[in-house]
Amino acid sequence: MGERVYDPAAVEEYRLFLLELIDELEGEVIPVLGTGTLSRAPAFGTAPGAADAAARYLEFHAAMWRSLQYLRGTLHGMESALAETEGGDTGFFFTVGTVS
Repeated sequence: MGERVYDPAAVEEYRLFLLELIDELEGEVIPVLGTGTLSRAPAFGTAPGAADAAARYLEFHAAMWRSLQYLRGTLHGMESALAETEGGDTGFFFTVGTVS
């Protein structure tokens, strides 16, 4: 089994990956749901079942919005924790070498 060592370069690489995800989420996904084309419910009309469809859509939209906000908070938390690891003695270790 390989040795577990702290690898600051790997931590920084993963932190930058998280920042890219945050930028994409905040710059492209959330605006579409918050104020863009997906911020308004479709016109379901008065056909049979339209009221039920509208209610289901609103529930889905609210759940999706909550999930995106939870994801956003999680990504920010992970990035913040990794940013604090620059000291080295943090418990973030990576396995190097081969596993037999």
